[in-house]
Amino acid sequence: MHGGNIRKVWSEAELDEALAGLHAEPETRQDELSRARATLLRAAGDVEDELLPVTAPPVKKRPGSWRWIAAAAAAALVSGGGIVATDVFTADGGPDPAAHSTATQGEDALEALHGDDFPVRDDQFRLVTESTWTTHVTDAGLVYQTHEILERWLPPHSWMPIKTRLTGTGEIRWVKGDYQLAKQHGVSLPRPSSHVTLAQAGPPRTTTTAQVPPPVKTSEDRLPSESGWTDPTPEFLSELPADPTKLSERLRRDGLWPDGRSPDQVNSTPEMFEMAFKVLRSSQGFGALRVALCKALARMPGIDVASVVTPGGRPAVSFTVALPDRTRTFVVDRATAAVVGNRAVRSNAQEEGWPGLTLFDTSISVAITEDGGPKPS
Repeated sequence: MHGGNIRKVWSEAELDEALAGLHAEPETRQDELSRARATLLRAAGDVEDELLPVTAPPVKKRPGSWRWIAAAAAAALVSGGGIVATDVFTADGGPDPAAHSTATQGEDALEALHGDDFPVRDDQFRLVTESTWTTHVTDAGLVYQTHEILERWLPPHSWMPIKTRLTGTGEIRWVKGDYQLAKQHGVSLPRPSSHVTLAQAGPPRTTTTAQVPPPVKTSEDRLPSESGWTDPTPEFLSELPADPTKLSERLRRDGLWPDGRSPDQVNSTPEMFEMAFKVLRSSQGFGALRVALCKALARMPGIDVASVVTPGGRPAVSFTVALPDRTRTFVVDRATAAVVGNRAVRSNAQEEGWPGLTLFDTSISVAITEDGGPKPS
């Protein structure tokens, strides 16, 4: 695509095929390819407009055309942005909230769930990679997605620092609009970037360390925003019971009592959903705990559980909760109980603001490596 405008008119069959491809095809973009592309773009400096994909200008909206929005987003995701449709609006819904896979409901969704501790030696790290596409809607009506890759090198011991690298690839997937329209409206698009940080940890405790630790609050003494549920450490995880019944009680009540509310009051289902997700996302081993936490969350009212298949063809389990403005879903690999996907989709009940639009979509992987990652910049 070097210059010129490209427009493709689709038949109904092609629209259905594009939407089906969004749910069924495996990812064709590799994170390594994205980082390599970002490196090349940084080395080249500013990118000339004629080298960027340009789409046809948007046409006048038609009644009952919301279905085109989902089709355009599907085409952009399946093709990696190579095909862009601009005639995109539909009244009969948007992407499936569990678009990571094709879902089949069943009470036995958790029966085959197993946990992997991802054991590491003293010279190894757990490398957790999160590849996220985030959707942006501008005041001018442009809709596009940006791509970021977050990598975390988790050391074998909790007293060792955790290294992270956040890479903005500079890639853009257009749902509505193009680079030319963005320039006309003064929309600032992200350029490739990369930042490495090191979270320093305290020294390992030994019998000769003459330190008096400060008073430690228990989980019952903290609000959810202050508790280990939001920033779980190995120490916090080791204290959690690997029992679904006990974990259910912790999810309901942790962090509420000290703020003056009734002891009978419990956390909301969306709060419990996020608490469980952040522990699962931590990827700090504890396979049996992750299995128990999944089973505990599945017991909560308002949590939908389904057997699914990931884009890579692996059996998995999805957990979904509906909020007034969005639907949240995360997906857990059935063989490891590790989170492999996380997304939010705007509620279809909203009459305005692109109902059914994917707000963000994250793919997550865990690997064992002896490479400690890049040096902090």
